[in-house]
Amino acid sequence: MRKPLFAVIIILNLFLFTTINRVGAAENQETNRKVILISFDGMKNDYTKKYVKENKLPHIKQLLDNGVSAKKPSTITPSLTAPSHAAIATGAAPNQTGIVSNHWHEPNKTLGNDDSGFQEEIQVPPLWVEARKQGKTTATIAFPGANPKDGKQGDYSIYFEKTWSPSNLESLTFTKAAEWVHPPKSFTPLQEAELTIKIENERDQLIHILAIDSTDDQQPNYDTFILSQDKKIDPNDSIVKGKQWGSLSLQINDRQKAGFWFKMKADNQDHTLPISLYRTEVTSSLISGPEGFADEIQEEFGFYPAQDDGTALKKGWITRKEYEEISTRFVMWVTKVALYIKQKYNPDLLMFYTPQIDHEQHKYLLIDPRQPGYSPEKSKQYMSYIEWSYRLADKVVGETLKSLNDNDYLFVVSDHGMEPAHSTLSPNKVLKDAGLLTVDQKNKINFTESKAYAIPSGSAAHVYINLQNREKDGIVPIEEYESVRSQIIQAFKEVEIKYKKGEVIQYDMKAIMSAIKTDNFSFNKVQEHVKDFWKHLFKQKIHPYEKVMKNTNTNKTLLDHQNSGDVVLIGAPGYVMGSGFVKNVSPPIELGTHGGDADRNMLRPVFMAIGTDFYKGKQINSMSNLDITPTIYDLLELNVPSFVEGKKIKGIYKDKNGYKPSQ
Repeated sequence: MRKPLFAVIIILNLFLFTTINRVGAAENQETNRKVILISFDGMKNDYTKKYVKENKLPHIKQLLDNGVSAKKPSTITPSLTAPSHAAIATGAAPNQTGIVSNHWHEPNKTLGNDDSGFQEEIQVPPLWVEARKQGKTTATIAFPGANPKDGKQGDYSIYFEKTWSPSNLESLTFTKAAEWVHPPKSFTPLQEAELTIKIENERDQLIHILAIDSTDDQQPNYDTFILSQDKKIDPNDSIVKGKQWGSLSLQINDRQKAGFWFKMKADNQDHTLPISLYRTEVTSSLISGPEGFADEIQEEFGFYPAQDDGTALKKGWITRKEYEEISTRFVMWVTKVALYIKQKYNPDLLMFYTPQIDHEQHKYLLIDPRQPGYSPEKSKQYMSYIEWSYRLADKVVGETLKSLNDNDYLFVVSDHGMEPAHSTLSPNKVLKDAGLLTVDQKNKINFTESKAYAIPSGSAAHVYINLQNREKDGIVPIEEYESVRSQIIQAFKEVEIKYKKGEVIQYDMKAIMSAIKTDNFSFNKVQEHVKDFWKHLFKQKIHPYEKVMKNTNTNKTLLDHQNSGDVVLIGAPGYVMGSGFVKNVSPPIELGTHGGDADRNMLRPVFMAIGTDFYKGKQINSMSNLDITPTIYDLLELNVPSFVEGKKIKGIYKDKNGYKPSQ
């Protein structure tokens, strides 16, 4: 009896073991979801809908038709890039991430210090770190907050390092060439020039340029150029013909590679006069990954290119077309690198970022008659530049959609929208007039004698009190803290500004009619513009500092963190904050701004997603950028950290093949 019984037990165990393994394998297969998240900095919810309606964004339309989107997505206040991306990456607000602005002042430093939200470490673990801890493979490409220098990057991470040298328009004088090794044939005697690039805190880079006449037309016609660092023609050199773009990699020091792109701007092909060479800034990246990964990326895709060059465009060094080529090169470099990593290394989570929409809207959002230089013709021209940036984003979406597999989920999001700026506010002028900020004989701020100082960023500003035992060289005793803060608050609440009523009413009426005529009619949006209309019709003055708030432990809507100012200022629509202290109001330092109250319609971001378990063509009403991370935690079936404030987005899942998302 024992042998048959023993055999039955073995058979049952084998059966159960096989069944359990099959179930486990099925579960692993079911949870083998991959998430790709693209953030388009500054992509406006209203403009995206407008361009889709006009059939200008075919790939984003495809995404909307086959996925889910939000009608009224919201970001955080202040609606700035660094804190908003920290919220997307963590599901936590600035009082936990510590990223309270794009720029702020840290305690225990002199009052005038300025810390960058793009270089500081997020103080709670971002999604890619938590996912990695829980056994997932993660990758981040140019994503704000994913800086490898902090040691909290993904398994595969690429981030901007620094600009080693600014862009320039170089003047080249050519002379007879000598001592080149293996030069190509030239129908006119070879000529050469030299270019020295000054590198920050490193040795200068000497570039030799060889000019070649490759056309047998009996005329001096230098149409080909070789850039070399050693006059030895080899694959490391850059060869370009005519006015084509070229690039050259540089070895900055023993460990760091960088590079620049360039274009010859010569019209006199006989070189009887000096000719110009435009070059981008010299840039490099931080690359983190397994052994050999950095070399692989640089060999496959080259150095991390410049994002854009607005300075060169403004100075006339490059054309608008060339400017767009520079920006497109960066955006597509990031996209191609990200999708290469996706295909080769198959990460569970891939997050990447492009900035071109934000850049264009800051410079060209000219839609308000109150803005200096406004005209319908100029507005139309500027809007074409903004439209270009959205079309480029659409190209990125198209390339990503083509790369998706059956188990991939794509999220397309933005950090904030953008609104037109017609005026610059100077909070430090208010502090100066209130006797809280002092200047020396050279008309520079005297930080050791000032009681308070404001650090602006977009439409927001943080005001810091120069408190003893908290700030280096602090002068305000702790017993005077509340009275000084009350003085600051009162000073900003009393600021009033007159405005030209005719222009304002004209703008309000145009905004009301535009909101009524749109296919995406929103009663709340119309109501918002009507309120502005009546307010401007009967009031002669407005308070440009829309919100003047204390930083206290009891007000969780505020930035309850040591990096935050003792008083936080949020500008009214149309106002951007500046660092000057001469005039209370001056022309705008930029045409598009953000950082204001996240409830304003123009500041709404975008949210779109596609995947097997998501509805097709469904639009939910609202969600927050804080909700993106917990939704991805849910998709990847990871434990959600306790600091996460957002909630899984409701209404986007469908029940398919027995999969029921966790509640």
